[in-house]
Amino acid sequence: MVIHNKVYDVTKYLEDHPGGEEVLMDRAGQDATEDFEDVGHSNEARKKLEEYEKGEIPPSEKTAAGAASTEGGGGGGSMAVIGIVGVLIAAGAGYYYTTYMQ
Repeated sequence: MVIHNKVYDVTKYLEDHPGGEEVLMDRAGQDATEDFEDVGHSNEARKKLEEYEKGEIPPSEKTAAGAASTEGGGGGGSMAVIGIVGVLIAAGAGYYYTTYMQ
C-alpha cells in the first residue's frame, strides 16, 4: 500500500495489526493515506510503519498520479503507479501464502 507517497509491504504485520488484517487487505495496492490519517495513528504506530517501507513513488509518478486524481482523468503516469503497486501486491500475496498458508 501507499501512504504519503511511500510504498509499504505490511504483509508481515497483518496478524499483529490492532485493527485486524482485513483493514490492511482492503487497502492493498491502493493509496491508504486518507484512511491512515482518519484513524489518527499514534507516533508509535508511525514509527512501526517505517519498518515496512519499501521505497517511495518516484517524483514524476507523484505528479502524474496527483494530476490524474484532481483532473479525474487517467494517464500513463497513473497507470505506471498502478503497475508498480500491482507488482507489490502480487509479491506480498505470494509471500503471505507461501509463509502462512502451508
